[in-house]
Amino acid sequence: MTDATSPTLPPGTVLVLLPVYNGERFLANQIDSILSQERVQVLLLCRDDASSDRSLDILRDYVARYPGQVRLLEDQRGNLGASANFSVLMQAALAFEAPAALQGQPVYVALADQDDHWHGDKLATGVARIRELEAQHPGLPALVHSDLRVINEDGGEIAPSMARYQGLQVQRSGFAAQLLSNTLTGCTSLMNRALLHKSLPVPPQAIMHDWWLSLVASALGSRDYLDQALIDYRQHAHNAIGAKAQTEPVVFRSYFHRLFDDRHGEIFQLNARQARAFLERYRAELTLRQKFCLWLASGLSLRLPPLQRTIYRVLRLL
Repeated sequence: MTDATSPTLPPGTVLVLLPVYNGERFLANQIDSILSQERVQVLLLCRDDASSDRSLDILRDYVARYPGQVRLLEDQRGNLGASANFSVLMQAALAFEAPAALQGQPVYVALADQDDHWHGDKLATGVARIRELEAQHPGLPALVHSDLRVINEDGGEIAPSMARYQGLQVQRSGFAAQLLSNTLTGCTSLMNRALLHKSLPVPPQAIMHDWWLSLVASALGSRDYLDQALIDYRQHAHNAIGAKAQTEPVVFRSYFHRLFDDRHGEIFQLNARQARAFLERYRAELTLRQKFCLWLASGLSLRLPPLQRTIYRVLRLL
């Protein structure tokens, strides 16, 4: 790892949060790619979510080999699930204190999955951009995320860009658009501590922890997308979510079938629930426009497809 006093090193330390569950197959490769990041000081905080394989032994081995740099959060909470495991680690990151040699530098936080492989410049590229956001918006939450290269379990390329592979409209980064669709892949995210302070605890109404972080950054701070693949995103039989190729649009038999199509009813319910929780927590800090967007999104809970699609289209225009 490059010395922290190197003149080419972006000032700051990155605390990487790595939740683990039955990840022994790819875990060591991922940890090695994290610890091999160029031009940054990396600290790694892990938590095993009651794995039944050798994951915990692998983590303890890295703690022994990299004392002070790799830390393992061991508790008695048992299996919490992917999102809650991340939340526990994010709460721990709020209380994190850098080693004495790194005191005085800003500490950024990155989220990691257990089965990917990070490109060597992933963190340095993110740190450079997030510092620009902080200079433009001092003291506010900031979030940077990027594209990914999709690979199979043996490392062969499936697609050079996950955004294009899935048809993600990453240019729709405004608050209203984020209420409808999360374009942030959590394992690419780098954030400042201000975003963690503002976002936590992640409420149970949040669809996913990374979606909640994206909403907070969009509404109360700044976020930016780096149009370059900085992670090899591994697809295998046990992915929690994974990348899915863009599907062809549905061809409806008639206008009536299109009008009352309810395929998106479940996600609309979740969108509305998350929007209401966001409005309740941050009402005093939001603009009138943001409150209006949240009020509209809350209306997606009304199980009337024509009305839901109207609300959806209005939000897409805001």
